[in-house]
Amino acid sequence: MKRNRTLVVLGACALVLSVGCRKKEAPEAEGKELSKNPIAAFGQIQEAVKKAEQAAKESQDMKAVEPVHFSKLIELLPKVPGGWTADGEPRGETTNAMGFKVSLAEQSFSAEGKSLRVKITDGAFNAPLYTVITMAAQFARESTEGYEKGITLDGNPGVEKWRKDGGDAELNVVVGKRFFVEIEGSGITPEIVREVWGSVDRAKLAGLK
Repeated sequence: MKRNRTLVVLGACALVLSVGCRKKEAPEAEGKELSKNPIAAFGQIQEAVKKAEQAAKESQDMKAVEPVHFSKLIELLPKVPGGWTADGEPRGETTNAMGFKVSLAEQSFSAEGKSLRVKITDGAFNAPLYTVITMAAQFARESTEGYEKGITLDGNPGVEKWRKDGGDAELNVVVGKRFFVEIEGSGITPEIVREVWGSVDRAKLAGLK
């Protein structure tokens, strides 16, 4: 078990290095850029590793479960945002992916020159992914092209991305250590993504069984 936890932490470290080692919902916390001071940066990484180790310990209590039927996830997809049009009916499925059985539901929307997609996945307690995102939520990277930063929303770890060129925005959050909410779009702002996140009933989602 200790060996598995170590592998998870190492995987999380690799992810961090690869990324630069309302209702506008405001995060309770945001990741910080990796310091240019090697000693300070090492301290940041150590702190992030501690959080990943804690998440790994929590994951020991996560027992694989049968994912909920995708119809339950469809019910929790956000309504059509004002000024947008739904691209057909929402779709859902239950499938095996990389050894994990998961259910998912998604819906796409469009507006003039803009696109938006919302996806909710029941990972049925995919512990390694939860641990990696928990660690990634501790960091941030910003440049002239945009940013990628970890955030904590309603106590849930996530990662938010924005690219100025084209207005590509993305938000990925783990709800209740089990459900993955992905919101992404083109020609939009991070504020729009946050508004869509705010329209998702996270309490009801976390309570699904």
